[in-house]
Amino acid sequence: MELNKRTILAGFMAIFALILIVSISKLVEWVPADKIVVCQHVTGKLSYWIEPGPHGQWLGDITVYDRTTQLWFSDNDGEGGEGANDMAIPVIFNDAGNGKISGSVRIKLPTSETQLSAIRTDYPTMTKLMYDLVRPTVVKVVYASGTLMSSFESYAEKKNDLIFYITDQLNNGVYKTQTAEVRVMDALSEEEKIQRVASLVVDSLAPGGYARQERSPFGAYGIEIGQLSISSINYDERIIMQIEEQQKAQMAVQTAKAQAIEARQQAIRAEEQGKATAMTAKWAQEKEKAIAVTLAQQQYEVSALEAKRAKEVAEKTIQEGRAQAEANKAKVAAGLTPQEKAEWDYKTKVGVAAEISKIKLPNVVTSGGQGNNTLMDLISLKFATDLTDKLSQ
Repeated sequence: MELNKRTILAGFMAIFALILIVSISKLVEWVPADKIVVCQHVTGKLSYWIEPGPHGQWLGDITVYDRTTQLWFSDNDGEGGEGANDMAIPVIFNDAGNGKISGSVRIKLPTSETQLSAIRTDYPTMTKLMYDLVRPTVVKVVYASGTLMSSFESYAEKKNDLIFYITDQLNNGVYKTQTAEVRVMDALSEEEKIQRVASLVVDSLAPGGYARQERSPFGAYGIEIGQLSISSINYDERIIMQIEEQQKAQMAVQTAKAQAIEARQQAIRAEEQGKATAMTAKWAQEKEKAIAVTLAQQQYEVSALEAKRAKEVAEKTIQEGRAQAEANKAKVAAGLTPQEKAEWDYKTKVGVAAEISKIKLPNVVTSGGQGNNTLMDLISLKFATDLTDKLSQ
């Protein structure tokens, strides 16, 4: 009997040890720094462990969420990070072009217990949160953003706008849009066509300044949308051909513009060169004219100076002759002898004649078309004699 009690006690001890060994892993939970853990205790109470380190689990059920994670979407094998097995997201643009967008978006979970409680209630696992909330919302927003531009615009000038539209709608809700039919020029056929274009409804009171047709579900749960990245847009073959043709057309237009600009520049350069050549020739002529005027002015001034000098010499000679005559006259009046007077008269006449000979008179006097030097000599002699006699009186 006593043996049976020992056997039973040993059995209980073994069962207890087994239960202890099995449950010891559920007594304490270690929370990593990049995780948020929700523990549902055996009493039904929920605990939200945000701080990293050990926490008492006490046989409670554990749900682990990532503090931040990346949703990848791509059809290319090997593209993306951990868990990158989601397909690319389809998109339709306002020109009926189709494509598939590959990329990723980062989400960050809240730390508020109220918001974590809502996430735990509606999406009890991380997988459900990602595939029942995050991905469907991203797909809807990407689809809505495609209607705001054409295929070529998403490829070229509005590629950054596409990223902005998707990010803004993920954070603040899907846009409320209005559509209108507009006439546009087809880049390939160069024919006018009617196209339905969606535009945003401006609302200064709405988030971001645009009206929303619904709120973002992420806002209710406190989930933050981080960086959105678009790695590629795979268009269907028809759109690819259109994009290539539009690129060629745009390149041709740009080439034509560049050639026109170059032609205008060449015309301007030719005009400026012509002006410069004309100006050079003009200034060369002005230089020659200035030199000629200067030389003529110099010659005129030299001639005037020589004429003035000749006049002064003539006047000096006459004055000197008069002075000499007055001196001689005074000597005669003082009582010179006839012999002295005759000698004085002779010297006076000789001196006057010498001085008069220095005066330059015309060498040739024209009379009837012929020169007559003899007549001029007689006139000069008569002038000298009369002057001498007048001075002697």
